[in-house]
Amino acid sequence: MSIDDNDELRRSPGTPVFTAPECCLGLTYRGRVADTWAVGVTLYCMILGKYPFLGETLQDTYDKIVNNPLVLPDALNPHVRNLIEGLLCKDPDQRMTLKDVAEHTWVIGEDGPIPQYQCWCKRDRLG
Repeated sequence: MSIDDNDELRRSPGTPVFTAPECCLGLTYRGRVADTWAVGVTLYCMILGKYPFLGETLQDTYDKIVNNPLVLPDALNPHVRNLIEGLLCKDPDQRMTLKDVAEHTWVIGEDGPIPQYQCWCKRDRLG
């Protein structure tokens, strides 16, 4: 394990609706795994136009994040469903990684896998 792999954190400064279940419980958590949860919340919002776990109060929101099951419409594209379920897996050890996301069928479509180190900032913008 390199120093960069040690991303254990104890406090969550983020927006409550994007907070991973393990963060709501006040446990030590892994930052990248919690960030992956936030990617799932973002995708859910983009696809469905609402937050997956939103309560009336901060504590109600945290309770829903920890305890409520993920609810997705029956008619949702099965590839999107699989991706959202993988990202919003309550168990951080079972949650999808960003590498999994980059290789997911819905993400790569017909174009194939996304190059791991593609950097648009170094492209020659003038052609």
